[in-house]
Amino acid sequence: MIEVVLALIRQEGRYFLQRRALSNPVLPGLWEFPGGKVETAESPFDALRRELREEVALDLIAATALPVLEGPVRLHPFQAEVAGAPRTGLAWGWFTPGDMLRLPIPPANGALVRSLLAGP
Repeated sequence: MIEVVLALIRQEGRYFLQRRALSNPVLPGLWEFPGGKVETAESPFDALRRELREEVALDLIAATALPVLEGPVRLHPFQAEVAGAPRTGLAWGWFTPGDMLRLPIPPANGALVRSLLAGP
C-alpha cells in the first residue's frame, strides 16, 4: 500500500496549504496540505521532514502524529511546527478550516478538514 505523509501547519487559527501545479498530472490545481510519499525504509517522520524541505523549503522543528487514515492510500497526518519561509514561486496561503471547504482540495484532505472543524 502507498503511504503518504501530510503536515498540518497551524498559525493563528489558519493552516498552510500549497496549490498543486496545473501541469501536475495528478490532481492539478488542487490545494493541499504539504507532504508526499514515504519512500522504502523511511519512517513517516523522516518522510515528513524530507518532503517539507523538498516541496516548500521549510524545516521541520517538531511533529505530532495524528491518527492514520486508511483509504486508497495510508495517510499519516502530523501537526507540524516549521521554520523558514516557503519557496518563492510556489502558490500557497493560510486558510481556516471553513475557507478550505470552499477550495478545490483532494478528498483525503477534505476528511482532515472536516475533522478540524469537528474539533477535539
